Amino acid sequence: MRLIRLAICLSVAAAALPAAEAPSTTRAVALARDAIAAAEASDYPTYLAKMEEAVALRPDYPRLLVNLAAAQALNERFEDAVVTLGKFAALGLHSPVDRNRAFAAMKDRKDFKDVVKKLAANQQNTVGEADITFQIADMTGLVEGIAWREKTGQFFFGDVHHRCVWVRASTAPGKKGRAEVKVARFTPEDSPLLGVFGLVVEEDRGVLWAATSGVAAMEGYAEAQHHGAAGVAEIDLETGAVKQIALVPGDGRPHVIGDLALGPDGSVWLPDSGATCLWRLAPGARAPELFVESDEFSSLQGIVVMPDGGAVIVADYAGGLLRVDTATRTVRRIDPLPDTTLVGIDGLVRTPKGELIAVQNGVRPNRVVRLTLDDAAENLVAFTVLESAHLNLPAPSLGCLGPGGDYFLVGNANWNHFDEPGATATPPRPVPIFKTKLAPDAPKKKK
Repeated sequence: MRLIRLAICLSVAAAALPAAEAPSTTRAVALARDAIAAAEASDYPTYLAKMEEAVALRPDYPRLLVNLAAAQALNERFEDAVVTLGKFAALGLHSPVDRNRAFAAMKDRKDFKDVVKKLAANQQNTVGEADITFQIADMTGLVEGIAWREKTGQFFFGDVHHRCVWVRASTAPGKKGRAEVKVARFTPEDSPLLGVFGLVVEEDRGVLWAATSGVAAMEGYAEAQHHGAAGVAEIDLETGAVKQIALVPGDGRPHVIGDLALGPDGSVWLPDSGATCLWRLAPGARAPELFVESDEFSSLQGIVVMPDGGAVIVADYAGGLLRVDTATRTVRRIDPLPDTTLVGIDGLVRTPKGELIAVQNGVRPNRVVRLTLDDAAENLVAFTVLESAHLNLPAPSLGCLGPGGDYFLVGNANWNHFDEPGATATPPRPVPIFKTKLAPDAPKKKK
């Protein structure tokens, strides 16, 4: 799914708009596509010129920086290539440039070797202390979503493949001291759910909301029946009964609702990564309304709503963080801080303190980051990497706040097992659930 999202991002085109009016991301990606075509034709001067323009528009876009460095190397601007790779390394990311043929002529340069070491350190040096807090034992499905119900202490898990929600049923000692959790099916076998993605608990109404979409990774997928079907399911928190499924109107577009957020008025907000638009299900409504479409959208993922409901923050896989003003329905990109990137963010969660916790799985290494916005939720004021480069965090998906106010996330959804349409359930395997500590330790009592 992450590869699908990246492909969507890179296919963005500005054909419908004059270049001067298109968003910077759209123009940068279009320039990069032209640059790569020039490189394939061995037109290296054009490759370089196009990449310079693209990076000028989006200097925080990791893939563009690597391509610019490659273009500089192919044009024998070796010192410039090292400087560009240094900017990439400053983002805390890794790319195997030493194995890239574009840099072959630089392999013996000391400055190139030095920057390669910095890139390797980003991949090898672990940040944070997150580890597996428990594992879902014997899972054959595709666990993407997770939610925690404070009232009962229950964890719920959204399964894309088996088209259901699971609930933690029991815990037993596991290998290496890690608890192994048995899950029970929460939603009925005959429920009309599509693939289940993100989950949100609404305790006041006794509802578990689930993002649900027809995707090829789910059981029983039929192109004619399920392509473009997406929406939100309302599930009874006590019984697991599916009370309603509110689908977005069918219009021939490839709708995919992979996450959702609850507003202070009870509205459910639905980012659509397929049709690149934002939907809103009003309280009591039977179907979502199209809230806003924007040229800034390319592949919408995680979403949070500000406490006053005045703004929605949505993660765009290529664009970064976007702010949607709910009164004016205007969209603007939130600029990253120097030496940071907001590209490749998937899930978003807002803490009681107002900070955003994000899974950044569209970069290497995968990371969990904390984002602090100003009071108006208009500008980023702090960016902190909480977790990075964990070997046992190979393909994280979504997360939630859980016991103790800490952050719990699915460490490996195993999308790679379900790449092909009609994929069958995998052999039983554990699904790791990680915990990132957010709350401070309680002060120790004096003896």
